[in-house]
Amino acid sequence: MRSLALLAFPVLAATLAIPQAVKASEAATVRKNRDGDQLFVDALQAKVSQTVLSPPQITTQNSRGQLEFQSRAAARLNRFTQLRLGKRCLLRAKGQVLVSGKQSGCTKSLGLSSPGTNDLISLKDDDPTDVNMLEGSVGVETLTSTEQPAEQADLLSDLLAEINVFRRLAGNPTFPAVPQPVQNAINPYGLILINAMRRTGGCFHGGSNGVPSPFDVVQLPVGWSVLGEVLGCPAEPGVWDPKIVARMLWESPTHRRIVFDSKKALAICCVWSKARHRGDTEAMVCLTLRSEKSKTIAVAPLLITAGFRFRFSDVGKVRSFLKLRPDDYNAILRGPMFTGFAPRVPKLDALKHYITDKIEDVA
Repeated sequence: MRSLALLAFPVLAATLAIPQAVKASEAATVRKNRDGDQLFVDALQAKVSQTVLSPPQITTQNSRGQLEFQSRAAARLNRFTQLRLGKRCLLRAKGQVLVSGKQSGCTKSLGLSSPGTNDLISLKDDDPTDVNMLEGSVGVETLTSTEQPAEQADLLSDLLAEINVFRRLAGNPTFPAVPQPVQNAINPYGLILINAMRRTGGCFHGGSNGVPSPFDVVQLPVGWSVLGEVLGCPAEPGVWDPKIVARMLWESPTHRRIVFDSKKALAICCVWSKARHRGDTEAMVCLTLRSEKSKTIAVAPLLITAGFRFRFSDVGKVRSFLKLRPDDYNAILRGPMFTGFAPRVPKLDALKHYITDKIEDVA
């Protein structure tokens, strides 16, 4: 196995070891297992009334299941569905999930803030995400951005998305994409440090080995300041990957404190340099940031109201939307998310009232 390393400022050396146990911050109870016993918690077969503590991976194969959360909200999982529990977010990875009640959710590219409604989410690994708002409304926030320098755009956009998955699991707000002037101010320092590490064959932070500290030389726009620094040490091409970097940061207590648990950090800005020639290495420098103007870069969430289906791309952009017809409601109510399930979902009466009041020809 390759030896991978990340460094965190101001620690001079922090080698990642065996993943640490994660403290439970949310809980759910298995209330129903339909069509068989193929509902699993971290690959172990789940039992009815079992309490599940975050952040496990919950999957179904050729079975359906229902979970109840501390908020009294419920989630129904269709066959071949995968999700993970977090402190503020029910992370949907693939499949189909019906959420009824106050339980916010997210995907890799979307955050869904629910005050207590009935929504049906359908997504697959490589397909668009469909949000069916059956009753009530939900705010949708895009968690990814492609507004980065061309050379780094894909890597940094994917890395931000992966980092934000764990920010939500930690119960903290996601990082927005930084404004271009902030990225422009950090790029020169990041490249200086990366080139110095390449030249010496070592891994170190600014403030040593002839490289100035980012606190001294990075001139950010007014209202912005540097909080900390984490590094992806020089490695052979192909070692670093957005998923690997985010996971290793999460599993290291030092890096997790700086990137995911920090209440002061409001953004992260990275410089990722790929190998330039045969025998070269790739490396990454990320600075966590604080901003007095953070509200000015936050994007107001899209509000999806009852009776609409929105389709999103894999980077969280709206592809299309349409009004749900009576036939759509009939198909959903007679489909696998409702047929044969007991107990009831908590907002079922609200859904019935909405359908009776607003939708005609629904049996």
